Amino acid sequence: MKKIAVLLAVAFAATLISGCGSNVRVEITNDLGAWNIEEIFVDPAESDEWSENRISDPLEPGEVAAVSVPAGTYDIMLVDEDGDSYTRWDVEIGSDGYNWGVELSDMD
Repeated sequence: MKKIAVLLAVAFAATLISGCGSNVRVEITNDLGAWNIEEIFVDPAESDEWSENRISDPLEPGEVAAVSVPAGTYDIMLVDEDGDSYTRWDVEIGSDGYNWGVELSDMD
């Protein structure tokens, strides 16, 4: 019983802390022409690894995906249907959010 109370207290504290800062939108527009974007990763710049893919369905040409994150510095990587990657490093995302219309010229 004591463990459950501790776990609930920790979960409650984490909820309070995460709610202290408001999230902002990161919008990715697929401007790749005929290629779908299959994966979107948005992670804090200090992270050593990419986290999980932020989209469940491919982003078709012309479509926009939005990811919600706290303001900060992020690395953003996209992967298209051919496995090509498009990466922006150390992106400052402020209270206005961030928009990236990814084009073929952005390929790594």
